[in-house]
Amino acid sequence: MKFKLFIKKYYPALLVFVILVAFSYQAYEGARIASYDRRSKLFDARVQRLSEDVKSGMSNYIQILKGCQAFFYASDTVSENDFKIYTNNLKVSENYPGIQAMAYAPYISNKKHAALESKIQRIKKDFKIQSTFTNKILTPIVFIEPLNERNKRAVGYDLYSDSIRRAAIRRAIVTGEASITKKIKLVQETSKNVQPGFLIFLPIYKNGRSIRTPEDRLQNVTGLVSNVFRAHDLMSVLFERYSDFNIEIYDGKQDLKEQLLYNSDSLKTNDFFAFNKKSDFKAKLNISIAGNPWGIFVTPNNQFGSVLERQQPALIFIFGISISVLLSLLIFNIIKRQSEIAEELLLSKSLESKKDEFIGIASHELKTPLTSIKAYMQLLERADLNEREKNFIQKANSNVNKLSNLIGDLLDVSKVQAGRLQLNNATFSVISMIDESIENVQHMYSTHQIIKKDSIPDVELYGDILRLEQAMTNLLVNAIKYSPGASSIYVNAVVLSDEVRIEVIDQGLGISKENQEKVFDRFFRAEELSPVISGLGMGLYISNEIVKRHQGKMGVKSRINEGSTFCITLPLKHTNN
Repeated sequence: MKFKLFIKKYYPALLVFVILVAFSYQAYEGARIASYDRRSKLFDARVQRLSEDVKSGMSNYIQILKGCQAFFYASDTVSENDFKIYTNNLKVSENYPGIQAMAYAPYISNKKHAALESKIQRIKKDFKIQSTFTNKILTPIVFIEPLNERNKRAVGYDLYSDSIRRAAIRRAIVTGEASITKKIKLVQETSKNVQPGFLIFLPIYKNGRSIRTPEDRLQNVTGLVSNVFRAHDLMSVLFERYSDFNIEIYDGKQDLKEQLLYNSDSLKTNDFFAFNKKSDFKAKLNISIAGNPWGIFVTPNNQFGSVLERQQPALIFIFGISISVLLSLLIFNIIKRQSEIAEELLLSKSLESKKDEFIGIASHELKTPLTSIKAYMQLLERADLNEREKNFIQKANSNVNKLSNLIGDLLDVSKVQAGRLQLNNATFSVISMIDESIENVQHMYSTHQIIKKDSIPDVELYGDILRLEQAMTNLLVNAIKYSPGASSIYVNAVVLSDEVRIEVIDQGLGISKENQEKVFDRFFRAEELSPVISGLGMGLYISNEIVKRHQGKMGVKSRINEGSTFCITLPLKHTNN
């Protein structure tokens, strides 16, 4: 029975929920299909561009090598210094980043290695050919640039002594075209940050000799120029614009671990098969670089496409469900709360009224016995007491005065809230009001000197001088309380076009910008300023209400640890209201 009543009462909320959930699901499906199509087209286009960039980039590096080849053809002899000047002028590291080195190696018979070694040692005493000397041919590196510490390791190395390099060298010589090696470990590698590498060779033939046939080329070859690459350094340059892809390059068409040349996700060094992981899109490219096939496997990573594009369908569904729930709950609560709102408002007003009534009654009832206590304390002060007893009486009397001021504030708050704060308006002098306030406070507090900053203007206002003195006194007392490290308080007054502004300036703790907006609220205290300073946060509230009832306003300017300036602005226009 209760369930039926529940459905009957709240069926509008349930109906809205079902309809909106169905609509959200339809919107999600449409957005998901559209997003997939857009991302698929974007992926295909970027993969095609990546393939073109790889081919174009490697072609550029081969063109550099052809330029170096032409440099050797243009001169009968090329010295190490000539080679250095040529490569430096190319500014390879700036214009073609990714090249580890450019090198030259002569193509000589094994029988002539001692003569070559002796010839070069005349210039470079530490030169030594590094070879197994098991082949009939040697191709030791004699020039390499830049000649840094890493590349010095390759000087003298016989490229022909390694079977992988030898195969690429023979292919380059026989075809007369650029030839790239399989995946190798470079001689330049150290024990740190080891990367796979490869070289591209171009042959140099004797000038004027026939190189039409493979036999001619083998007979007339004199040396080779090569570009040396560390795979990760090179690919990081080629794929700089493809950070949204996971890219793996294999030396060959198969994705075999031992043939991995480059993996863009270098943090996952043990995971060489990201291509086989689940992904929305995959691409496999087979390209030929200088006579050697490369397999490039591409998948998108979390950076592919915009975040909004990737998450749009889910966001639409979540947003739809959220709206469904929120609207249903809103309707549910509207139905539920209709019968409770009036009762809660009535209860809230009743509690507020009783609270103000209690404050008024309690303050009034406390004031009568406190007056009697104060009178008896004054009589005791006149009695014949020793110094210690007089000191006790003075302390007790001081605390009675504090309690009396607190009760007075509570009564004023009660009157303000009830709209019964009486004003006895009359014409008075601003100078008199300020001087009287200063004298009263200076009598109570001897720790600080209250100084009038400039001459106070001799103008008259219309209002309740006692109430305005109360507001002024409160500002002065607060300035002293919250300036424990200072010895002076300043008072200033200026006349503007149609109003007078009175300022109380201290060099104390200051008030944060956030608390400046709340400082005139009832019972508010900025406790972080000084937790040991007592008070209920009523003084500024009462002072502000007094000033507002004089058609004036109060304000504050302050910075933490730089002091505060409180202002009372009152109109000069006389009124008999």
